[in-house]
Amino acid sequence: MSDSVIDRISPIFFAWHDSGNAPHFHKEESYGRRVVHHYEAAYIVSSRSGCIITNNIPIPTTAGNLFFFCPDMVVEGIGVYRCLYLEFDLNGSGETIPLFDAIPAVLPDVDAAFASEEFFRNLSLEKGAPVEQYLRWKALVLRLLAFLLTRSSKGKPSLLDDSQVQKIKNALVYIHKHYADNITVQDLADEVGYSVFYFCKLFKKITHLSPMQYVVRYRIEKAKNLLITSDDTTESVMLRTGFRHYGYFWRTFKQIYGCSPHEYRDLLEAERKK
Repeated sequence: MSDSVIDRISPIFFAWHDSGNAPHFHKEESYGRRVVHHYEAAYIVSSRSGCIITNNIPIPTTAGNLFFFCPDMVVEGIGVYRCLYLEFDLNGSGETIPLFDAIPAVLPDVDAAFASEEFFRNLSLEKGAPVEQYLRWKALVLRLLAFLLTRSSKGKPSLLDDSQVQKIKNALVYIHKHYADNITVQDLADEVGYSVFYFCKLFKKITHLSPMQYVVRYRIEKAKNLLITSDDTTESVMLRTGFRHYGYFWRTFKQIYGCSPHEYRDLLEAERKK
C-alpha cells in the first residue's frame, strides 16, 4: 500500500451497538439480510447456535470470533447471538482500500488485549464527544486495523478453488428453496454432483457447519419469522418449515431462542401490548 493511501486513512465513526440477547420479537429488529454500506467490525460475545451468512456462506457466531465486513458485502444473521458492533469508514470520502477488503470475513478466537469484549466496549463514541475522546477512538480503530492485517497475513492460504465454493453456494440455494421439504444429505450431494462423504467434508470445511446443522438453523429462523408475521398455529409453523416431530422442533427452538414456540408467541403478544 502506497504512502499516499496510508496518509488518507483517518477513521470516521458511524455507529456502535450492543445487540444484546433479545430473541427478536419484531421482524424489523431481526438481523435480516442487508447490504453493508460502511466498514463494520463485530465481536461475538455469546451465541445460541447463531450464524452469519456472509456473501452467501454461513459462518457460526462462536463466542470470541471477530467478524469484519466491507462495503457492498451482503450479510444476514440467523439465530440469537450477542455482539458488540462498530460501523466506520476509513476516511471521510467513503473510500475503500483493497488491502482491507482482502481481510477474511471472520477471525476466530480473538482474545488479544486490543481485540476483545473490553476493547470493543471502548469503541463506543457518544455524539458530540470532545476532540480528545475522538482522537483516542481513532487510535483504537487504527490499532484494530493493524491487528486485522497482521492476523490475516498470518492465516493459511485457502486450498479451495472457486468451483468448490460455488458448489457449496449452490447447495445453500437448494436449501433456501426446499427447506420445507424432507431434505437429505444425499439430496444435497446429488444437487452439486459430489459423493456424500466428499460433500459433507467440503461443506464443513467452508462453513464450519454440517449440512444438516445449517438446514435446521435455517428452518428455525423461518419458523421464528412465521411466528412473528402469521397467525398460524405452532403445529402449522412446524410443518411449513420442514419439521415433522413437534418434540424436536420444540427443543431446537428453545435451544436457540431460549423459550418454546408457545412461550415465544406469548412474549411477542406481551411486547405488542406495551
